[in-house]
Amino acid sequence: MTPVARLSGLFLRALIPTLVVLTALGLALPMRAGALPLYASREGKTCVSCHFDPNGGGMRNDFGFLYCKNRHGMDTEQKWANVTVDPRLSEWVSIGLDTRLLYIASHESGGRTLQTSTFFPMQGQLNVALTPHDYLTVVMSRGITIDPDAFEARELYGLVHGLPHGLYAKLGRFRLPFGLRQDDHTSYVRVPYFLPYDSQKDDAGLEVGSASSSRFGQLSFTNGSGTISAERAQTLAGKVGLSGKRLSAGLSGFHQFRELAGTTQDRWALYAMSTWRKFTAIGEYAGGTAEDSLRTANLWAAFAELDYRVARGINVRGKLDYLEPNRELSGDLYRRWLVEADLVPVPFTEVKLSFRDHHEELIGDYQEYLVQFFFPF
Repeated sequence: MTPVARLSGLFLRALIPTLVVLTALGLALPMRAGALPLYASREGKTCVSCHFDPNGGGMRNDFGFLYCKNRHGMDTEQKWANVTVDPRLSEWVSIGLDTRLLYIASHESGGRTLQTSTFFPMQGQLNVALTPHDYLTVVMSRGITIDPDAFEARELYGLVHGLPHGLYAKLGRFRLPFGLRQDDHTSYVRVPYFLPYDSQKDDAGLEVGSASSSRFGQLSFTNGSGTISAERAQTLAGKVGLSGKRLSAGLSGFHQFRELAGTTQDRWALYAMSTWRKFTAIGEYAGGTAEDSLRTANLWAAFAELDYRVARGINVRGKLDYLEPNRELSGDLYRRWLVEADLVPVPFTEVKLSFRDHHEELIGDYQEYLVQFFFPF
């Protein structure tokens, strides 16, 4: 049975035409010059407008800090005009701190008793940026762990920038430039059973590219393991795209060959975003192959999302996720529906309310209820 036949119809009928139409509009309409993908689309800007990293995420620059303080708005609210905190310790040293706490509850479909009810410290990250002159920034992001065996994220790289045509070079430990860098790392296009690497972790190597407020292109060459290993460095990732309120779109690719295991991993992804008044539509379609000496597996994943900005500091969202780990097999489909609300009651304080309905053939049907507290600074 084909994936289209097994999919619940509406998903593909909504996502594929949306991507095609948005791409066609992007070719026909002029782009406005100018990170969460949502905010990048609303403002018609790329990730580098708010972050030091051209791929987005991590340490915010001056504009990104101001945008966060303004509760994701371009103008300063009179009510918070007296908030004059500054992340700059000096002209060349800036700091940041991101903290997330998650409460999660879940139960099987039809169940009346919660199987899970717990608090989880998701993130405690210290960010530091040193800019000794206009052409160099050294960025460090260090994860704060509480439990001895907890995952610890860290990035440490030198960023050579300010070159003609927006050219830059990044060397050190960083996250790979592939796909949309979402804050929801459980989205099926970002999970380890679709990607051959952990999108939350960094890799070691170099990245070169060009980034402006409206266009970008990135190419990285890394170890594929994040540190020194017996493998030779044979991991490539890249992304090209443009940004505007009418259309933001990008195409990315990933290739990895592991000699010791004799495996080859290839992935590609196409995404598109568009904002019209208070509505923002976001979609990504990704696929690839996993090859070894015995077999070749074809897999694909996608998501479609619609956001509505009720008012400054209030956003509601509906989202669909789909994953098929092996198109030649049956009984391995993953589907998920989300309804969420993002609340920003005061600067540097965000609350996410989320209901997630999972239909996963290898695991079963279950529902999740989440409350996430996020303090970005």
